[in-house]
Amino acid sequence: MASPPPRRAAAGPALIPALLPALFPAAALLAGHRPEPGWAGEVAAVLTGRWELLAGAAGVTLRASAAGLLAGTVLAVVAAWTARAAAGTRVPLQHLMLVCYAVPLVAVGPLLTAALDRAAIPVIAAAISVALPVFSAAEAGLGAVPGRLRDLLAVHGAGRRRALLLLEAPGAFPYLIDGVRFAVPGALLGALIGEWFGAERGLGVLLVSGLREGQDGLVGAVSVLVVAVSSLVYAVFTRWARAVRRRRGMTGRRT
Repeated sequence: MASPPPRRAAAGPALIPALLPALFPAAALLAGHRPEPGWAGEVAAVLTGRWELLAGAAGVTLRASAAGLLAGTVLAVVAAWTARAAAGTRVPLQHLMLVCYAVPLVAVGPLLTAALDRAAIPVIAAAISVALPVFSAAEAGLGAVPGRLRDLLAVHGAGRRRALLLLEAPGAFPYLIDGVRFAVPGALLGALIGEWFGAERGLGVLLVSGLREGQDGLVGAVSVLVVAVSSLVYAVFTRWARAVRRRRGMTGRRT
């Protein structure tokens, strides 16, 4: 099946924020609950009346998620290259990534609180959330390099580091971008959950505060903002991934 036109496909995630007023009531009905009358107006009032507070908190959460995304990506790439380069390390590293991804962040949070500075917890939680998707994508990209090209470099005397820089890293880059694209929502969610454990500012702090004090409008506004930001960032990475694949002559593969 042919992939959709680039502009239409990339616009899909960006349209999600506009559909939120219809999505939330539909989700409530599917869960067996009737949405409260006037909830959309209450959320809109919070978004407009307390925008400075929400924007400042969103900036804190975005910085933490970006730092976690970067740290998790670097860790995952190093682990993927190690799994390919060092014999006997692939399965243990895969299991380690799976365990870290499978353990709920709400269970890891108290342990991190006892061992680390609370300001670092959102970044670490975001890094944990992105490590497995990026690791899987990077490992697949490194494994997709044709063996004959590796043999050609070896015949010409290229060492392991040179083969990585000249062949494996460029070949794996489109896969890596895809992995980061799918990890972006996880990074934002990880930072949001990490802020529950003692952070002073952030969307996670506002979310917990709204739940504790029964401020449904604030909870809804934070939820709308998180989904909107996540969808827009995902759309940006989708366009980037498609541009990279087009330049590499990989337009026939779906993104």
